[in-house]
Order: sequence, then C-alpha cells, then structure tokens
Amino acid sequence: MAMVITMAPANLFAAHCRQWPWAKLSALRLIWLVVALPTSISAADIEVKPVIETSTYGFWLREEQTGGGLDKGVAALVSPSLAVNVTGKNLSSVLFYKNEAIWYDDSQRSHKSLAQYSLSNVFTGYDGRVRFGLTADSQHQIRNSQQGVFSDIVTGGENLAKTRTHGATLDFATRRNATVNARIGLAYSDLTSEAPEADDGLADFNNKFKSADILLGTAERQSPLFWQINGNYAKTDRDEQQDFVKKRLDAIAGLPLLPHLSVIGKASYEQTNNLQQYASEFSSYGTGLELQFGRKSRINVTRNRSERTIDGPIREEIIEEEYTATEVVLAPTRRTSLSYASDKRYYGRSTEMSGEYNLRFLTMRLSVTDRVETQSFFQQTTEDLGIFVCPAGAGEFSDCFRPPTNNYELEAGESFQQWFNNDVELSDEIVKRRSENFSIGYSKNRLTLNFQLSNSDDEYVESERFSERKTQSLQSVWRLSEQSDLLLTLRNYEINYRTEQRKDRNKSLEIGVITQLNEHSDVSASVRRTSRNSSINSFDIEENRVWLTYRYNL
Repeated sequence: MAMVITMAPANLFAAHCRQWPWAKLSALRLIWLVVALPTSISAADIEVKPVIETSTYGFWLREEQTGGGLDKGVAALVSPSLAVNVTGKNLSSVLFYKNEAIWYDDSQRSHKSLAQYSLSNVFTGYDGRVRFGLTADSQHQIRNSQQGVFSDIVTGGENLAKTRTHGATLDFATRRNATVNARIGLAYSDLTSEAPEADDGLADFNNKFKSADILLGTAERQSPLFWQINGNYAKTDRDEQQDFVKKRLDAIAGLPLLPHLSVIGKASYEQTNNLQQYASEFSSYGTGLELQFGRKSRINVTRNRSERTIDGPIREEIIEEEYTATEVVLAPTRRTSLSYASDKRYYGRSTEMSGEYNLRFLTMRLSVTDRVETQSFFQQTTEDLGIFVCPAGAGEFSDCFRPPTNNYELEAGESFQQWFNNDVELSDEIVKRRSENFSIGYSKNRLTLNFQLSNSDDEYVESERFSERKTQSLQSVWRLSEQSDLLLTLRNYEINYRTEQRKDRNKSLEIGVITQLNEHSDVSASVRRTSRNSSINSFDIEENRVWLTYRYNL
C-alpha cells in the first residue's frame, strides 16, 4: 500500500517537471506534503482507492457542418483511476488520477488516451488560524462553446483542450475573540491551456495569478465604535497581451447616534490598467446612517461623491458624480442569510447579492455578481452547486449526496466537496461579467437532486464582443432499492453570440440505472440525447448514445 502512495504522485509530477523546469520545486513540495508529512504524523488516516471502469458505447451522430450524414459507430472505453486520501490532525490531502483510453470499431476515428488529475493539500495550525494550501489540476475541456458544449472523449475529443493549473495559498487570521480582527491572504496560481486538435480560434496561452488581501477592523460591527479596512492587490500575467493589475482599498467607520443607530463614513479607492473604456482610477467618499438589529443584521444608506479618471487618446478625462449607495445584511436565523449591496466602482454601477437557506434536507443559494477579470480567472470561480458528501475517489455527482443535517459527521473515506459547473469558455481576454445564479439542493428519503438556474452577460473588453448565456440544469438520483439507483441529468444552454449574430440552444438528456453487484463492483446502463439547434442551420448537431459500464473497486 505504501508503494502505491509513493509512486503515483512521483511518476505523475516527474512527467510534468520535464515539461516545466520551473515546476520542479512545486512538484517536490506537493510530493512531500502527500507522502512525507503523513508518515511523520502517527494519527494520520490513509486511504487508497483504485478503481477500474470499462464501458461499451454505441452512438449515432449527425452534424450539418460535415454534410448532415449519419455517423454511427461502437467504442470501447477503459478508465482506471486512483484516489488517495490522507487525513491528519493538521493535514488534509486528496489525490485523484484518472486515465481514459478509447478504441473505435472503424478507422474513421483514431484511438485516444486522455489523463486527468487533481491534488489538494491543506495544512492548518494554531487552531485553524493559519492555513497553507497547495493544489494541482489537469483536465481536458472545451474553450469555445461554439464548438459544442457537450463535447467529450467519445465523439468530441478533438474539441478538448488540455488545461493545467497549479496553485498555492497562505491565510492567517487572529483569534475570534481578539479586540481587533486581522486577516491576511496570499495566493498564487498558474494556468496553462493548450490548443485542441480541432482549431477553436485560440492559441496556447499561460496566465499567472497573484493576489494579496488584508482585512483589519473591530471584531463586532455592533461595538460602540466600529471600523474596518479592506485592501486587495491582484495581478494577472499574460503571454501575448498586457498584464492586468487591480488595486483596491475600502474603509468604513461608525459612531453611535442612538441605540442600534450609527452615523457612518466610508471611502474607497481603485486603480486598474489596460481598460480604455473604464476608469483607470476611481475614488469615492460619503456619509450616512446604519441601522443595526439582531446579532448580525444591518441596513445602511450613504450619500457619496466619486471621481473617475479615464485615460483618453490625448488627455485624461476626470468625471465627478454624486450617488447613493445601499447595503443590506439580513441574518434572522443561523440557517438563513441574505445580503445586498449597490455601489459604484471603476466600471460603473455595481450590484451584488447573495443568500442562503439551509434545512436538514433542503438548501437554497442565490448570488448576483458584477466582476471584471480575465476569462481564465473565472475558470477558478465557477458556478456553485453546493456542498455534498462524497466517498473517496468520487468523480460524478451521482456518487455524492447532500448531508442530512448541518452537523453531519463524516464516516471513513468521506469528505465534504463543493460541486461546480465548469465554464464553457476559456481564454485570457479581459471580460466584464454580470451573473445571476440560483440553486436548490434536496436530499431526503430516496431522492437526491440539484436544480440550478444561471444567467450571465459577458462583455469582452479588448475585442468588443458580447455574449449572453442562460443555463438550466437538473441532476437527480432516485434510490430504487438497496442495490439500484435511477440517474437523471438535464442540461440546457441558450447562448446568444451577439457579435457573430448567432444563437444556439444546446440540450442534453441523460437517463441511467446503476446496480451494485457486490461490495466491490457495480454495473450501469445509460442513454443520452444531445442536440444543438442554431440560428445558423449549418451548426446544427444531434446525437443519440447508449452505453454499458462495469466498475470494479480494487
């Protein structure tokens, strides 16, 4: 067992160190955290879970771009995987590696083999106030949704781009009962994306993300005199285009006027580069009133003056404005929270909202955000599906379930995982994105499901392109018996490429039944239908697929 733990990460990272000499130190650190550190902690729990899957596919594909003829065939897929979980008093490490190899019954399609891995290490100390994390991830994904949002290794492997990410984080926080709270966070990540076999209009690119955050302030907002200062620095290094740098500083202070009522003052400053249509500098200050009630709830309204500096082709333009800002934070119970903020930033009016409602069997989440980032940054902050309990090596939503209570205690091999929907676009362009997300998670008796609605508007700042995306998805698991589950997945992407004057409606319906044969193995049968109905007929696609999968836990 020890040999498995030692050799898998070593071989994995040795291969990548030959490609990136600069990564040798990071690779050695990752291996050390997974292997050496757990062996020095006698209380560490180590679990190794190798799995092998074999699948047989039958597919019927029709693409108008290739003449509209029917492409049908049979494919065999073999997918060995390895999951390693290390849990200690101060250490949590998770390694997952999977290789997919596929063969076809004719020569029209060639054999493919794709590998993916993810590695996460978190070390905590001083009662959890210090956290150090190292991560690594490699996967194959689409970078241009116009090629097909449902592309996978079976019938769309040529559309998948290899994307690798390596990162490190360091966080520090003072004790909760400290008079003055302080939080410091440092983060670094490196993302590399290689062009797929089929031209997606994008070249290879590499981005490096660096950020530093600091928060200082009184521990309690309801204290007689409260103050808070937030600072942030973020930089994205890009290969072919100018680096993107953002600096931000916010401050707020309040003095009691009446019980539960304070007069507040606030100020902010932001500086950016490489954004010709937005302000390179933005500053504001204002005063107002804040009403506090309950333990954490508050409402404040301020009247503010702002100054925007826009870099013109000949001279700078300074714009002064007055506006009203509002912030609402409601937390009536431990299970319910809602926040809303309306303010101005360097790119214009900004509105953000978030909310949660948690019961033993039901969770609802709401978020509205406005952000300007490189599109590759959104790759790391994708749509939140919620918290689920997953066994070691779980790679699909159907392997997990929503915890029945907020105080659920994990059993051996289980871990809490936050599921996300991957973005269907990836580039290093700067994008202003407004997104709204609403999700419902349910788990009771025999049924586990997650339903999500999502809307996003993307404005590509440098290329002056626009796109709108509406997404609806439903993932469910129905327990038929002690040994069998019924799986259902529905996805719908409506994408409006406004610049290209093209609209696509992408639909997917997948139904399957999985049956546990014994303690180590299970078998599943599934069917799937996908389609793309485009306003440009030549981009229409439809596919029907059936497959049988056998999985064995070694």
